[in-house]
Amino acid sequence: MPQVSPASSSPTLTALGRDGKTNGVFFRTITSDALQGTAAAKYAIDQGLKKIAIINVNNDFGVNMVKEFSAAYTKLGGVITSTTPYNEKQASYSAEASAAMNGEPEALYLVSTPVDGATIARAWISGGGPAKFLLNDGMNSGDFISAVGAQYLNDAYGTSSGTSPTASTEYFNANYEAFSDGISPSAPAADRSYDAGAIVALAIAKAGKADKAAIKAAIPEVVAAGGEPIHAGKAEFEKALKLLKEGKPIKYEGVIGNVSFDKYGDITGPFRLWKIKDGEVTTLGQMEADEVTKLKASLGE
Repeated sequence: MPQVSPASSSPTLTALGRDGKTNGVFFRTITSDALQGTAAAKYAIDQGLKKIAIINVNNDFGVNMVKEFSAAYTKLGGVITSTTPYNEKQASYSAEASAAMNGEPEALYLVSTPVDGATIARAWISGGGPAKFLLNDGMNSGDFISAVGAQYLNDAYGTSSGTSPTASTEYFNANYEAFSDGISPSAPAADRSYDAGAIVALAIAKAGKADKAAIKAAIPEVVAAGGEPIHAGKAEFEKALKLLKEGKPIKYEGVIGNVSFDKYGDITGPFRLWKIKDGEVTTLGQMEADEVTKLKASLGE
């Protein structure tokens, strides 16, 4: 059954594709953590976070993110004082926070989700840990900020999959909050969830039937070069349906940029570099995919 995920970032999925185990049915509109971990390492060093402890969720996502980050971070001159995995949905994380404080770290790299992450961050702060954080993409969350307390997060930095703006980006930013009943367009994975839904819908229309093999084949075709550009919004999707009915090719240009899938269903794209300030997530810059790829190569990864 074809699947387009906006949030499954584990490098394991690429490996499964290489091994022929995903059968070509898996696609994603988020970049692999094989690149995001390296981008996060460079960003941490650039922001002066040179001696950190790590607390990470003990699953495929968390373990892989830490693996990629640690390899790059140490080669860039950073010092990791400890790495503490945790299991999800615990009532307390005081023991993990206490263990992570060994070695006098200057900051905490927290690879988590908003609910568990807030509990861990509060335990870290109440235990005397420094209020300096590096965060993964899912922690770009108003719920996380309000649960921890904005006053404790003014030295919190993070990375997310970024965007290369198109007309779809403009439409999405102007309209998403209204038609989603109040969800911010900057909410985690909101933009790439929209793109995933649009791509699946257009692929179904191109396939012209409820057949999983036909839909699988159509997914890369609706974003392929050479088609008529289609952007987000009702009028644009009506245009796309008309073109498809006429047998003409289309190319959906997404909110996150010009999406194209490689043979493993992966995309490449930039990384957003952000900081929390006075309770708001502010973009400080962007790191292009080519820059991250070159950095990985220079570090021998």
